[in-house]
Amino acid sequence: MQTIKFIVVPIAGLALLVAVAGATVASATKAPWKIAVASDRAGNGGDVYSMNADGTDVRRLTRSPKFDGPGPWSPDGRKMLFNSNRSPKGDVWVMNTDGSGQRNLTRSPAFECCGSWSPDGRKIVFVTDRDGNNEIYSMNAGGSGQRIVSASPSSQEIPARLSPDGRSIAFATDRDGNWEIYVMNADGSEPRNLTRNPLSDGRDAGLLWSPDSRKIAFGTNRDRNIEIYVMNADGSGQRRLTRTPESEYLLSWSPDGRKIAFQRYPSAPRWAFFVMNADGSSVRKVTWALPGGKG
Repeated sequence: MQTIKFIVVPIAGLALLVAVAGATVASATKAPWKIAVASDRAGNGGDVYSMNADGTDVRRLTRSPKFDGPGPWSPDGRKMLFNSNRSPKGDVWVMNTDGSGQRNLTRSPAFECCGSWSPDGRKIVFVTDRDGNNEIYSMNAGGSGQRIVSASPSSQEIPARLSPDGRSIAFATDRDGNWEIYVMNADGSEPRNLTRNPLSDGRDAGLLWSPDSRKIAFGTNRDRNIEIYVMNADGSGQRRLTRTPESEYLLSWSPDGRKIAFQRYPSAPRWAFFVMNADGSSVRKVTWALPGGKG
């Protein structure tokens, strides 16, 4: 089975990690709302930057010649998961939110990506191809106790997102011959198809739980280009949020559940992302500059 690799997509100068499955996402659980992106604007393979949702307080968190892409902040706001290609195929790393204390959690020769936290911050789910295809694993927050959540040897699963209430894992999978969004219980039981669409859902632009675990935002190509949709956690009420000739990639849902941040490709200026209300209204562009006013 062919494995899914990291892909760096230059989005108007912003190197966005999509890992074929979708944009990595990150949002802090406390005000101000924080956005994390991967950018190659410093001239290397791509580093992780964080900023407020209004584009202020930009901080460069990683400095690596290899590509680093952001994952979510821990529930207490003190750490961030990130994906790094410093190892041959990529691993799941963790760091403090100021960029210090960077540590490889998975340490495997396999491809590993796209971690997310349990609500208490003690567990992490992630994707790995160590068994020959991309499957969902869990581990303790320190990297110990790595084990498969639900074996599916004939399909690919990526990414894996634990719901904020800790009860469910949402993921994209090709087990039906196309890419659909599934949800299963946190222990891997009762997987169920939410989208039931003949095209590709969740794979190309990611998926995000709302902070109250009642909705899921996701990217889909059912309108030819990649647009953002939202649905209830049981798959009902699927509704299109963006309507542009460009493609949109999810970044973050605000902690209060009222707004969604996303990337648009192509767009200008180069260093920008977009914020909209959770119902798709009031879209606005947010520009940002390098620390120290550069760029």
